[in-house]
Amino acid sequence: MEPGTSSGRKRSLGNNNNQHVAKNKRTIMPKDKDFDTTVTSWLDHEDSSDSEAEDIDDTFTPELHEHNSDTVSESGPEEQFDNADDVPEEQTSSDDDVPLSAPRSFYGKNRYKWARQPPSRATRVPQHNIIRRINFSNLTENDPKNPLSIWNKYIDDEILLEILKWTNEKLNLYRSKFSEKDRVELRNLDMVELHAFIGLLLFTAVFKSNHENVDYIFATDGTGRDIFRCVMSKNRFLIILHFMRFDNSADHEARRLSDKIAAISWVFTKFVENCQRLYNVSEYATVDEMLVPFRGRTHLMIYMPMKPAKYGLKLMCLCDARNGYFYNCYIYTGRGSDGEGLTDEEKKFMVPTQAVIHLAKPLFGSNRNITCDNWFTSIELIEYLKKKGLTCVGTMKKNKREIPKEFLPSKHRDVGSTLYGFAGQNTLLSHVPKKNKAVILLSSMHHAEAVDEPTGKPEIIEFYNKTKGGVDEIDKKCSIYTTSRRTRRWPMVVFYRILYISTINSHLLYDIHYDKTKERGIFVKELARSLVLPQMKRRALNERLPRELRLSLARVLGKDMPVPDRQEVDEEESKKRKRCHTCPLKLQRKSTHTCYACKKHVCLQCAKQVCPDCL
Repeated sequence: MEPGTSSGRKRSLGNNNNQHVAKNKRTIMPKDKDFDTTVTSWLDHEDSSDSEAEDIDDTFTPELHEHNSDTVSESGPEEQFDNADDVPEEQTSSDDDVPLSAPRSFYGKNRYKWARQPPSRATRVPQHNIIRRINFSNLTENDPKNPLSIWNKYIDDEILLEILKWTNEKLNLYRSKFSEKDRVELRNLDMVELHAFIGLLLFTAVFKSNHENVDYIFATDGTGRDIFRCVMSKNRFLIILHFMRFDNSADHEARRLSDKIAAISWVFTKFVENCQRLYNVSEYATVDEMLVPFRGRTHLMIYMPMKPAKYGLKLMCLCDARNGYFYNCYIYTGRGSDGEGLTDEEKKFMVPTQAVIHLAKPLFGSNRNITCDNWFTSIELIEYLKKKGLTCVGTMKKNKREIPKEFLPSKHRDVGSTLYGFAGQNTLLSHVPKKNKAVILLSSMHHAEAVDEPTGKPEIIEFYNKTKGGVDEIDKKCSIYTTSRRTRRWPMVVFYRILYISTINSHLLYDIHYDKTKERGIFVKELARSLVLPQMKRRALNERLPRELRLSLARVLGKDMPVPDRQEVDEEESKKRKRCHTCPLKLQRKSTHTCYACKKHVCLQCAKQVCPDCL
């Protein structure tokens, strides 16, 4: 009789000398009377064998399923059943051409095992998905409810004083080269004027004139913007723009050896700390890179062909997935910058994993979820975040060795079909949106084969689409209204981005607490006016300004026009004829009449006639 027949197999099982051969080949005899006992003994042998697992090239150890063994047999990817009842009825035939059991798992190239069925759970919601409810903002009821007060919590007085200190230091150094050292344009900067300068930069963002020539903005022929001339002169604006500094330039080169962004490192770090102090991220956060356009000469230059700007400075950001709140960030300065501040064990991970750990450290232990793209997502990252109390959802590159070949794009897969793989708390998904295409996602937050009913797409894909755009959202807002101007100094590029991100975060806090209907453009315009108002009031009291400019100040200020203090004037002094302070100088009109409010001399032609009842 041929060895492939049932009687041949039965004879080999009955032979004591050949029992070890049958055991090694894992041959199942469906007609054996002790079939259940034999299969159970083989499974016990598989579960207790440790020598076979040592040969597997798998650096990751997923958590075991409750009803599934993670040991892979030497014979291949065939799944061993815990019980004979697990064998499908249609596959228990004795015909050799029909397999006795269907595989219950998928295997990656490195023998990483994915179960076809999700693990059974005793609880409805896993513990790592439960997040304690907390307030979004750390603002108190006593805080002033206006745009300027909220913005000043991000760009606080410590940052402004640091900028003032080093900007004036640079002005003093430059002023020493001139014989005329009391030039108005080269005087030291104060806090009021610094606020006004920042307000003008915000006005350029609202008016979409950030790249407009300064001569056009300060034009006096009716084509310029009156608000700019009312705040400061064109030369003064250019002087501040040219000499603005954020650190000590004297020892800058020495500090750059240990800190490549020493030129703005302190200001940038302080701003990020303020962003984290004022806001609590919601349940979902997003990690991604942001490219700030710049084409000057710097060691920080990055080329990213898929970005619209292609060249610039790369910022690695963590933002709120719901509204795009800027929460954590660091500037990429080259190899090794992703691992700054990490432990020696964390620096052994891959660079994308180090980047996520660097950004997500403030969220450790909060059970929040991190959404990232295929450059970051890996089994290594998802297992580490799991230990730190975070979940992760992201797309995966198709060259990852943990992905089974069944999950890769294939012409044999139907459009709309979905495959799931489960390994402990990790879920792998492969969805076919169109022919010969496949989208692969990895999640430690989802643990079931769930489908979104309105769209018909898997729940993991819908969740990823809703939470992936946190960084893109704030990048889009910065491109709509930007304070960036043409410059060759990369610290100014970072400062421009800090400046406008501060307005975005301020608007989000204002939206949460006070007024949800105020548009972002109106919010920025109100903030800019609040910043320039003290400087305009101070200039309005300057009698040396041209009459035309003083009239413009009165028109722009309106009700905010300051009134000088009433000074007691001697009767003899008031009776003297003096030049009218409103008439042009060339007319030389003199009068003995004085203004009722400011006590300045004014001619009857410029005075306003008022009856006694209206005084």
